[in-house]
Amino acid sequence: MLHDDGGPIIDLEGKVVGLVNNQINETFVPSSILHKCFDFWRRFNCMPRLHLGMTFTSIKHLDPSCIERMTRNHNIESGLIVEQVSKGSNAEKIGIREGDVIESFNGKYISTTIELEQMLIDICWDHFDQGKELYAEKDVSVKIFDAIKHRRRTRNLTAIVSDLGEDIVEGTYPIMRKEAMPVS
Repeated sequence: MLHDDGGPIIDLEGKVVGLVNNQINETFVPSSILHKCFDFWRRFNCMPRLHLGMTFTSIKHLDPSCIERMTRNHNIESGLIVEQVSKGSNAEKIGIREGDVIESFNGKYISTTIELEQMLIDICWDHFDQGKELYAEKDVSVKIFDAIKHRRRTRNLTAIVSDLGEDIVEGTYPIMRKEAMPVS
C-alpha cells in the first residue's frame, strides 16, 4: 500500500493546486484552503477550526442512481450526509443522526467537505477578527434533512473553536435502516 499524503498536486501549467490527503474523502486539500491556513497562522499564530461533532461524506460521491432517487423522493440534489455523530456532542443533543443530510450552514448551501472546510475557516477568521478567543463557543445555523422522519428543520448548533484535533466518539443510539432514507 502506498502512502502519499502530503505530496503536491500540480496542474498542466506546473502550478501547485493542492496537496494529497488520503485522510478525507476528497483525497486532496486545495491550495485555496492551504493559503487560508497559512494566512491564519501568520495573523493569529494558530490554526483553529470549529468542532462540529460529526463527520460527513458528500452526496456528490454517491452512485448517480442514488443521487437521482434522493432528488426525486426528497428534493435533495446536494449536501453532506452525516456519517458519524460523536456521542454527547452538541450535534447529537440537537437531534442530528447518522444518515441525516446537512444542506446548509449559516444559510449557505454546501455540497462538498472542501466547501465546508472553507466555510469553517471563514467563520473562525471572523470569530478572531471580533476579538474572540480559542475554546469559545460559536453558534452555527444548520439546515438538516431528517433521514428517518423525511422532513427538513433548521437548528442552532453550538460548536467549539479549537486548535486541537476533534475526536469523534461513536454514539450508541439505534438506527433502523429500513426506516432511514435509502442512500444506496
